[in-house]
Amino acid sequence: MKRVLLSLAVALLLPSMLTAATMGAYFSYTPGQMTSSPPPFVAFDVYLFIHNAEAYVTAVEYKLETPGDPTHVFFAIGTVEYPDNKAVNLGDPFSGHSISYWPPLNGYVPGYNLLCSFPAFLTEPCWNDGGLVSDYMLVIGPHPGSGELRGTYSPDNDFFPIIGLTSLLCPSEIATEDASWGAIKSLIK
Repeated sequence: MKRVLLSLAVALLLPSMLTAATMGAYFSYTPGQMTSSPPPFVAFDVYLFIHNAEAYVTAVEYKLETPGDPTHVFFAIGTVEYPDNKAVNLGDPFSGHSISYWPPLNGYVPGYNLLCSFPAFLTEPCWNDGGLVSDYMLVIGPHPGSGELRGTYSPDNDFFPIIGLTSLLCPSEIATEDASWGAIKSLIK
């Protein structure tokens, strides 16, 4: 009987786990580029997108986490911009950010939505430019006020969970022609 109940629970939860909403920081306007190696003191844009929400999104809350002090290597400049200026917000991406949208964002078509964007720059060069910055992570994490990474959807503003993604600035890369296959496999942890 326990196996039947466990199988039933997995069968009911599996579809929702496969289509869970995700949120990530991207370095191009069309989601897909989650790594970048910009030169120091050259502005680039960071775009926060939500994927697979499958609802009319009315609000999100999150925090953008970086290793250590975000002003040491990664520095956000200017103000946060929202799509079509149709958002009300509290906080900022690095201390906890809550954003409410009206009208709600259509999470069905095309399957992703721009939540906000902001310009930033690096204060140190990447390792491939002779610097020391390598694998600098931008992690979408829970809002410190609620302890949750979540959104709400229309019509009743019910909560739904969001899975935070990790983006990399100055990713470490090894060319296959410079290392043996065994050395490359040893990098997998």
